[in-house]
Amino acid sequence: MNRDRSWMNHNGIQDRRKTAYKLGVDDFLQFAFKEISNETPLKCPCLKCRLLLAQNRKDMQCHLLVYGIDSSYNLWVSHGENDEQYDNSDEADTEGTEEVEETEMPFDDMAPLISDAKNAWNSTSSVLDDNDNTTDYGSSGGNNEYPKELMTLVEDMEAELYPGCTTYKRLEFIISLLHNKVSNKWTDKSFTMLLKSLHRAFNYDKHFPANDNQAKKYTRALGLDYVKIDACINHCILYRKEFANEEKCPKCQAPRWKENVVHGGDEYSDDEDVDVQKTTRVPQLILRHFPLIPRLQRMFISSKLTRHMRWHKVDNKDDGIMRHPADSEAWKSLDTIFPEFAKDARNVRLGLSSDGFNPGANMSSRYNIWPVMLVPYNLPPWMCMKSDNMILSLLIPGPKSPGNDIDVFLQPLIDELKELWESGVKTFDAHSKETFNMRAVLLWTINDFPAYANLSG
Repeated sequence: MNRDRSWMNHNGIQDRRKTAYKLGVDDFLQFAFKEISNETPLKCPCLKCRLLLAQNRKDMQCHLLVYGIDSSYNLWVSHGENDEQYDNSDEADTEGTEEVEETEMPFDDMAPLISDAKNAWNSTSSVLDDNDNTTDYGSSGGNNEYPKELMTLVEDMEAELYPGCTTYKRLEFIISLLHNKVSNKWTDKSFTMLLKSLHRAFNYDKHFPANDNQAKKYTRALGLDYVKIDACINHCILYRKEFANEEKCPKCQAPRWKENVVHGGDEYSDDEDVDVQKTTRVPQLILRHFPLIPRLQRMFISSKLTRHMRWHKVDNKDDGIMRHPADSEAWKSLDTIFPEFAKDARNVRLGLSSDGFNPGANMSSRYNIWPVMLVPYNLPPWMCMKSDNMILSLLIPGPKSPGNDIDVFLQPLIDELKELWESGVKTFDAHSKETFNMRAVLLWTINDFPAYANLSG
């Protein structure tokens, strides 16, 4: 039976409220649960679960109506449709196989994203060549390896996993493994052992990662890396800039390092026979900084997302009803005071939020971590508050709360915000195919009162 799948191509909450979509959801649920109890958990194909989590019929219906179904899930192989496909003719059999291959690839957006990034670099390079300008694009402090890493991704995106492989490209397979590692909480050691076993079993070439560290280079090339910054155990300073080479805190004289840690050979090294004891200096406290500028630049590399970054000015309707922060008096006041900033709709408006929590949901734990989150409000309301588009900027470690010393840990973020406000950074717009000077402003902070007091000093 050929079912109508047109209802799956929804675009936002408006489409999901239509009768055709609701009837399509009912048809899918009736097919999925036709031979089992409604309370039996099945893989949920909504945009939140993405076939990784299981739900009963009632919860799955709620997810599909609220979050929407994954439009790439055309052949319902996780709900029994694969068996029906093989009962058809040879021609239908071939078509079904091709669809299975497409649905089993959860990273269909990877190719267009990297393609956009490649085009962004090529277009920017030609612009700089035409202007006889040697300024580095997207360097954000001189990261000249960006184009080299990007071209490596492009090569891996097009390279076969092994000669004759039709199901995976090299990049897709590596990203798939990293995705499985995170989803199933594999340790670095177990992931390295898996990669080495794959190397031995399939005789992969030298370009395939042999250990966890090499695989993580792909996340760094995608702009998903972070910077470790040593901090004083008493929250006095960060060991950066003028304090980068200090061995003790110049304010409280606390040592920068713990006692030297002696351990065996590097279990993630390429040399399997290495068994030499090494002495490592371990910092007392480490701040993790996720650079903001490359993450904002990456939002404009995707042509689809770039269009949404103009929504607040191009598509937002000013009808006297507050549906988005762009309708607020604070937003309008900023536009009035700084018209040059408001002229370009691509300039980013940010909100900041921070608070402490106990990791592992253990309320009796005395360990306290403070994440600092940023929200880009340029996006439409159904996107800007989604976790996919929120930006983790800092991860302030414990065991104790930073308190009023939180300003010490905010220094890297403040430096980036100053650069984005005062001078901006060159960024390529994949939608209009042009380079522009991206600026950003911090509109407000959102906290409970204790955290608000700390952020206010």
